[in-house]
Amino acid sequence: MDALGEGVEHRTDYESAASAAKRRAFRPDIQGLRAVAVTLVVLYHCGVTFFGGGYVGVDVFFVISGFLITLHLVTEVDRTGTVSITGFYSRRIRRLLPPALVVVAATIVVARLWGPTLQSSRTAWDGLFATFYAMNYRLADQGIDYQQSNAAPSPFQHFWSLAVEEQYYVVWPVVILVFALLTRRAGPMVRRGLLFWVLVAVIAASLHESIAVTQTNGPLAYYSLQTRAWELGVGALIAVMLPALTWTPKFIAAAATWIGMGMILAAAVVFDDATAFPGALAAIPVAGAALVIAGGITGSPWGVVRVLRGRVVQFVGHVSYGWYLWHWPVIILGPSVFGKELSTLENLELCVVALWFAVLTFLLVEQPTLRLRFDFKRWLGVAAMMSAIVAVTSLGAVALAPDVQGSGQTVAALDLNDPASSRLSTALARGVTTQDVPSNLDPSLLDAAADQPKTTFDGCHLDFLDVEQPDCVFGDKDASRTMVLFGDSHAQQWFGALDEIAKQDGWRLVSWTKAACPVADAVLYNENLRREYTECGTWRTQRLRAIARLRPELVVTSQADTLGGANYSDADWARQTRKTLTELGTSADDVAFITDTPRPTQDIPSCLAENSRDVTVCSVAATDSIRPGERFAYLVERAEKARSAAVLAGATVLDSSSWTCSGDVCPTVVGNALVYRDDSHITDTYSRTLSPIVKLGLPGPNPS
Repeated sequence: MDALGEGVEHRTDYESAASAAKRRAFRPDIQGLRAVAVTLVVLYHCGVTFFGGGYVGVDVFFVISGFLITLHLVTEVDRTGTVSITGFYSRRIRRLLPPALVVVAATIVVARLWGPTLQSSRTAWDGLFATFYAMNYRLADQGIDYQQSNAAPSPFQHFWSLAVEEQYYVVWPVVILVFALLTRRAGPMVRRGLLFWVLVAVIAASLHESIAVTQTNGPLAYYSLQTRAWELGVGALIAVMLPALTWTPKFIAAAATWIGMGMILAAAVVFDDATAFPGALAAIPVAGAALVIAGGITGSPWGVVRVLRGRVVQFVGHVSYGWYLWHWPVIILGPSVFGKELSTLENLELCVVALWFAVLTFLLVEQPTLRLRFDFKRWLGVAAMMSAIVAVTSLGAVALAPDVQGSGQTVAALDLNDPASSRLSTALARGVTTQDVPSNLDPSLLDAAADQPKTTFDGCHLDFLDVEQPDCVFGDKDASRTMVLFGDSHAQQWFGALDEIAKQDGWRLVSWTKAACPVADAVLYNENLRREYTECGTWRTQRLRAIARLRPELVVTSQADTLGGANYSDADWARQTRKTLTELGTSADDVAFITDTPRPTQDIPSCLAENSRDVTVCSVAATDSIRPGERFAYLVERAEKARSAAVLAGATVLDSSSWTCSGDVCPTVVGNALVYRDDSHITDTYSRTLSPIVKLGLPGPNPS
């Protein structure tokens, strides 16, 4: 006899409601809601601008998952008085793991064979994190790491949401089991009532954390369990309240489903990448999903189910898990496989291919594994074996990373001893005509990303959230003269040259730099944090005061002119630059302003790895050769106005383009030196190579 009361003549109201809800075990509206959620995510990832907030589909998935899993657990408690933890995890393994691991393994192999050469190792490591459901915190950490934040998207980026769910379900079934044991003597209504308040507390705490962290650390808020748990909790709350919700008048329930769907679609259309999310705004799609699910409990045929029960929608809902798994790797790896950047329409075509992959996965992987009836120990063994195979595949891809050693002839290292200017001009001119990547390229393409100033690794170059600055003294620490390096990462990139000068010429070098924090006294919006970059203003003010106390003989500065973006006109950017340089001039004997380096339009090491026989493909345009309409065309006027502002502030201006360009072309390889380590910064090796010529441009005496 069923524990919910089937076969008993005199049922309680609770038992009748619960039994009625149970009879509607399959919910076409929920299956359709899955289809809506995955379609929104896919359209967003394909670049369909109308659905700039399509990422809210993930929030809908969280609510659905919280509802279905909790419904199963509380129903089991009502029926048996306990929860089979082994049974729960057996079902999770059987349902989720095989398709996910198939996608992970396939993606690693394709990335190794056809993906960007220099990204294959990173992709393999990401696959390892995805396999063990830890991708969300890897992405959260990378999001606040300036050196990682602008890296190409990982093919496994979308696994963050799966990680959040599985981390949640490591804890939630155990909580319900403990709760069931503690309330064994209580009736189901009392038990659900107490569980209701537990969930309210969890939702309130997690939502508060989401709102607070979104205001301070956008990546952590977006990817972490503690800021997303409330969304799963809302779905769980509906499951706990299910018997009571069955008494909702059908016309009210039907109206709620339409309102809920409207809220989801409105969020998908109105939100975009600049929206502070999740935070309080996540309540809109979450509440919308909750209304659709809760309103559908009554089974009213006049609700949104009228649309969601269509065959096409139901079909997409059935294969939604596989489509979610496949679509992102296909989009990310597509350009490498086809050898070109893809349009939105071409991305949509790829997503149709991904849907086909999802159907095959559903038929060949999901359905067969769902029919297997192994016990927990056997499923655990299967999971361990499959995970081990994928882990070995990942580590194998790392170990067998492609050889990107240059095939060109060995080239002598660039020597800029006197006369430095003529030697550099000759080397730059030769670099323009270089065809093959030198076999002794320094640093190698594999090591390029790590060829950064030592201040990146010792805590002296602050990341987005850091404000407290260590002393950071380099060069000749006992010297009587002090030189300060101050600014963002485009100032930091000159640390190598200044460190060489300081050691040779008796300077005490103090290096105070911070990621994406320019010299210009500007209030910036940080795209990574998804909010105003308040830490920059705080740090800049503190360092200017510290420089005033230090009274150095020389301050060297530079900045990335792209940081102001469209929020500042060229004139305003120049004005704010002049303001800070003028203040520095009152604190130091001399101020040197190094103009921003010419900006590549792509990651240079990756470009060279793909075009090792034709280096000229990767050459960078000098600032004065950028044409209107090109990616960094606005920098032409901005750079000139910033230069003029520096002169008006009394600073000595050093033109970085004369150190990196020959005429209108800026080569990426000069001598055997690699000039750029990414799509923005010069390598520390090249910076140190330039030290003799940088020294010639600095103001003040230069003792030998």
